Amino acid sequence: MRQPLLYLIFFHHIMNFFGSKTAAERYAAGRPDFHANTIGHVKAFLGINQKLPMALDVACGTGLSTKALLALADEVYGTDASHEMLDLAAEKDKIRYLVAAAGSQPFEDEEFDLITVSSAIHWFDIGAFLDEARRILKANGWLVIYENNFTGKMEGNDYFKKWVDEVYLGNFPSPPRNKNYDWSAETIKFKGFSIAIQDEFENGACFNKRQSISYFTSQSNIIAAIENKRYTYEETDQWLSGELAPYFENEEIVHTFLFVNRIKYLQKTVV
Repeated sequence: MRQPLLYLIFFHHIMNFFGSKTAAERYAAGRPDFHANTIGHVKAFLGINQKLPMALDVACGTGLSTKALLALADEVYGTDASHEMLDLAAEKDKIRYLVAAAGSQPFEDEEFDLITVSSAIHWFDIGAFLDEARRILKANGWLVIYENNFTGKMEGNDYFKKWVDEVYLGNFPSPPRNKNYDWSAETIKFKGFSIAIQDEFENGACFNKRQSISYFTSQSNIIAAIENKRYTYEETDQWLSGELAPYFENEEIVHTFLFVNRIKYLQKTVV
């Protein structure tokens, strides 16, 4: 199934916002770890009662999503296009990490029982990735794609969402990403998968002011602005500190930020 020209142009110009050492360090320091909860949902949905032989986490970043797979598989692998991210990856004594682009994985055909992608599919050439995932999955293996999206909401404070939408995103809009892939059953079938229902639930992350700044500066919104020389990290830290001051009177105050977790389950079909 051919993709439209605009889709192809998009991927010609897309950049890796998480490739630099500073971005990797900010990511490692600022990202909340929801992944054990997500993988618990995956385990229940797939009915995994004993560990699978092999699992792979693609675009694994610093390994938060990868280490959660240790609960599901005897052998766990993680791949990412950024060696800077992998330098900071978790559980290196238990997980094998490799540098690789999403659409070109360094594995033999039909190696994995399970592949996961966490909060990264929108940076991929999705069609090419699905072809590669199908190649390295075993017959009837599962590809699980999930997002932990920040809703902009702070528990107990409706004004914070208004600040996020109007002030934060006004200064730091989201960079281009692939939001338009056709996830219909017909397209997924063409790619050699069947698609199951999508699971959706909320996660909460507790941040003080310093942790909130750390989280925001790990987002591609801010990284893109810095890469484009609009701001420095120091300027952004100062701006966020001032903007967040009304919500955090001191460092002891902690608020819960709400994230929505959406999971797609794709199973490799056998021809």
